[in-house]
Amino acid sequence: MKKIINKILWVMPGLLFCLMQTCYVNAQGVLQVATKTIEKTVRTSGIRTLHINAEKADIELIAWNKQEISVVLELSSKHPDKSVATADLNKTQYLADRSGRDYFLRNYVQLREGEGKPVSNLKAKYTIHLPSSFTVDLKNTFGTITMKGLGGNIRMKADFCNTSLSNVHGKGSIITTFGELSGIDVAGNFTLTSDHTNIRLEAIGGAFKLDTSYGNIEIFSSTNLSGLAIQSKKSVVSFITKNWQQYDYAIQSAYSSVKLPNGFKWKKNTNEFKEAIFSKNRLAQIQINAEFGDLTIK
Repeated sequence: MKKIINKILWVMPGLLFCLMQTCYVNAQGVLQVATKTIEKTVRTSGIRTLHINAEKADIELIAWNKQEISVVLELSSKHPDKSVATADLNKTQYLADRSGRDYFLRNYVQLREGEGKPVSNLKAKYTIHLPSSFTVDLKNTFGTITMKGLGGNIRMKADFCNTSLSNVHGKGSIITTFGELSGIDVAGNFTLTSDHTNIRLEAIGGAFKLDTSYGNIEIFSSTNLSGLAIQSKKSVVSFITKNWQQYDYAIQSAYSSVKLPNGFKWKKNTNEFKEAIFSKNRLAQIQINAEFGDLTIK
């Protein structure tokens, strides 16, 4: 019993210290929020491309039937000191302007002479409705990107972002680093380049070309898939389809684990290098080249 009491007495100061630290953190961690909201509605007559250059932003692009662009931009600043949050919010600026056939959106920090950099947690939230046929040129860092129903040309560069695409039919070039990319019902002609990004694409159609490094890649095909080419390095690649025999395949790997259904013809199968094909003169072909990773087709 004495030993138990001694143990309790030894543990209690630690528990009290943790409790005090938690209370202190909670007291210090109550954030004050300063916000400002900008709303713009622009007729799209003559406009062809929407350019977005954002940082620390959550961006949602939604297609609609109106011939106009609707923009709601919310800028926020969070800090335990309300006056600091307000002062830092005043350092955030935005651009919403048209030039010819282009419309530009941007959020950024602008400092006057002698001003210090913001110490608050700054954030921007874009909610944008636009015609589906628009070309979108988007850059974002440290945030999220959501696209719904778009059907034009998409050019995207996302760093440290979680990106979600749904019902996107068109063409595009997407570059991602250190993030997540998911897509459902995405069809057209797309090129994806990723580094340290996990990718999950479901019910894809059309032609896709992927160049990936350091990621987990999951591709779920549909009957509308016309071609897929994947160049992967130090990635885990899975191609999942209800009927794998509906495609022709050309598989190559170097220093990778490869799992294929029975029926492939192995042209080379060593521990270092593997090459396999499946050819029935299908209209769609799957080409995968994997280096230093894992590849599964099922």
